Amino acid sequence: MEMNSFNKTRRSYKIFVIFHNTIDLSYFDPSVLDNIVFVNVNPSNPNRYSNIHLINLYELPGFIPLGKWYTESEVIYNVYRNKELTEGLDYLGFIHYDIDFTPVNEAFIQDIMGKYAVVNFQPNSFQNDFDQHILMDPDQPDVQTGTGINCYVPIFEDFNKFYGTNYNLKDYFSKNINLCSCFLIKMDLFREMMEFASKIIESRKLDAFDTPRKYRIQGGFMERYFGVWSMLKIDGVKDLRLRHDFVQTHIQMPFFRRIKSRLAAFLRK
Repeated sequence: MEMNSFNKTRRSYKIFVIFHNTIDLSYFDPSVLDNIVFVNVNPSNPNRYSNIHLINLYELPGFIPLGKWYTESEVIYNVYRNKELTEGLDYLGFIHYDIDFTPVNEAFIQDIMGKYAVVNFQPNSFQNDFDQHILMDPDQPDVQTGTGINCYVPIFEDFNKFYGTNYNLKDYFSKNINLCSCFLIKMDLFREMMEFASKIIESRKLDAFDTPRKYRIQGGFMERYFGVWSMLKIDGVKDLRLRHDFVQTHIQMPFFRRIKSRLAAFLRK
């Protein structure tokens, strides 16, 4: 098939937008709203919306609660298990509600789906993320960062064991890795990725590294499992970095307001 005719083929897709607070619809071009599903993960968050496709994660048939510390991966895992949500799709995507998605309109997304198997919405330097020294160290199970076993060491080990490969993480320091579990991917690749990721999730091995559930590190690990899988398995991805506003949770907001208020008072002295 010629590339021009390939590009003109219209493809079906859904993008699941994960939210727990107020949605700002100005973040989304109207041309893509028919293909966007807003996924509420907060049972106390009131439904104040009309004319959008919205589901409550905890009401999905056979919903398996992983715990809020699994963050976006709880949504990804349960969408994967509910096959009816993705039936007939060519592509599937996930983003956060506080990512500015306005650069992506329908014409643009059809064009990039015609050229790439995966689009990364939050690409980052693999070297830089490795250098954060996020730990997955059995001898320091509740230590988030520091000196010890870098989380990427067991992530690469798990990938190599699953696929019978021998990838060395040092060979990828010049590459980008996609983080925040924000991507658009061909459906067949998504299913393949989830065969690997589901084994990690269902083993509950990640729970041992945050026993007080203080850091939500399970979700942090899983976004890196997804990122490593894509980095190792797929060539020629499209990196499209979208602005992420990192809107704080309803629990965090009062804390940050207090800090800001105290800082302002200090500077006035």
